[in-house]
Amino acid sequence: TGMPPAMPGAEAAAAPAPAPQDDGPPIDPQIRALCREFNIEDRLMRKLNAVMMRRPESFDEDVQTLRERLGEPRADVGVLITQLDKGLFVSLGCMPKPMVELVRKYGLDDRASQRLAESIMRRKETMLDDLRDLDVRLASADRPSGLLMTLLQGLDT
Repeated sequence: TGMPPAMPGAEAAAAPAPAPQDDGPPIDPQIRALCREFNIEDRLMRKLNAVMMRRPESFDEDVQTLRERLGEPRADVGVLITQLDKGLFVSLGCMPKPMVELVRKYGLDDRASQRLAESIMRRKETMLDDLRDLDVRLASADRPSGLLMTLLQGLDT
């Protein structure tokens, strides 16, 4: 048939098309929207997209939590990308509701929230009592995140 000679030409014509996208896989629309919303540069958007594609099981919760965290003062997208990459990022959607309430009530920072999740998840059977006790202790704290880190050391021993 006359088909084979047409094929090499068709491949050559199709090859240049991806040129503008030569910087990796396509960006997820939610990631693109998030980065546009917070004026995150393309290089970091591609990095964030790559890390998020490795977390499909928590993608939607992660996007929601990223939007909240990026809206906070002094948010650092580079730090958030590193946390996502190393598995240190805890999206609030993955935490039990009483834990989320404590994190929000005291405006706990990422490090404290992460430690809280790690400690409490190892003590599931006493979680509600632990959270109630922590709530009482944090109520009078000037720096709840700092105090929480100290209190969790006691829980983990």
